[in-house]
Amino acid sequence: MRHSREYVYEFLDFLRDQPVKRIMLPDTLGVLIPSEVQEFISDIVARYPKLHFDFHAHNDYDLGTANVLEGVKAGAHGLHLTINGMGERAGNAPLASAIAVLNDFMPDVKTAVAEKSLYSVSKLVETFSGFRIPANKPVVGENVFTQTAGIHADGDKKNKLYFSDLMPERFGRQRKYALGKTSGKANIENNLHAPGIQLSEADLKKVTQKIIELGDKKK
Repeated sequence: MRHSREYVYEFLDFLRDQPVKRIMLPDTLGVLIPSEVQEFISDIVARYPKLHFDFHAHNDYDLGTANVLEGVKAGAHGLHLTINGMGERAGNAPLASAIAVLNDFMPDVKTAVAEKSLYSVSKLVETFSGFRIPANKPVVGENVFTQTAGIHADGDKKNKLYFSDLMPERFGRQRKYALGKTSGKANIENNLHAPGIQLSEADLKKVTQKIIELGDKKK
């Protein structure tokens, strides 16, 4: 499409007369940027309104999910996604991220994917595939619902002051509060709340200071 749309259209002219139900539009090297995906798929869908097009995005520039969003906006009828973004090289567009993006930014697009199952399926595939999930991978990474900075933990206490639609409960997960050198009193209080422990203000200050000291020592 970048270098010869005429070639692509000639090929599609041939395919539309064949007994083919779905045609895949692959960014198989993951080299397109979102504006190109939007432009190319819009042109193809407008030119062939009776054909069903799937979009297949790769993640070589870490643009897989963004390209999926633009592909759907442009009229793609189906998507090729993988659990944990598995696939060649940097992998394919990840299912969990794509579903979260579509549900939040394209509410008119409906899928049959249950968000609460995404994390458990991700862990199952991780176990059997041997491909480990990065701790900071959106939606399914171990750390993505962990607050570290005290200001964020304090915001959660104050009626979700730092609110995001990416709530852990959507994905069958829970918010966690890490303890370390950037911890504030809110981190400590949120961790004490689970076992039902209450400390005086003076004791809370002592515990907070000790945790900061330990964090500075990388413990």
